[in-house]
Amino acid sequence: MKSIAIACTPYLARTSAVLAAVIALSVLLYGVFLLEAVANTAKRTAAERTVREIASRVSALEGQYLTHTQALTLARATDLGFVVPADSTTVFASEGARTLTASAVGSR
Repeated sequence: MKSIAIACTPYLARTSAVLAAVIALSVLLYGVFLLEAVANTAKRTAAERTVREIASRVSALEGQYLTHTQALTLARATDLGFVVPADSTTVFASEGARTLTASAVGSR
């Protein structure tokens, strides 16, 4: 029995070393990915806080806008120097106007 165990173990040390290296690398990568997940969660929380602050600011600005638009009348606009346009025209864009082609780029 001893001779069989000795004959089959020439690669045992090398195999054990490779297995230990793979396990160590796996543990290291697990730690790195776990830290990245925690960092991304912290960044997301900070971004959510910033979005809430910006939403509050936008809400306040919308309130100011509504207040100012309610105070604006045609007489006040005329006093500020605005004039009523004589004629207004609606302009429609065609499909060709929305497409950038090589000829349009070359004509610049």
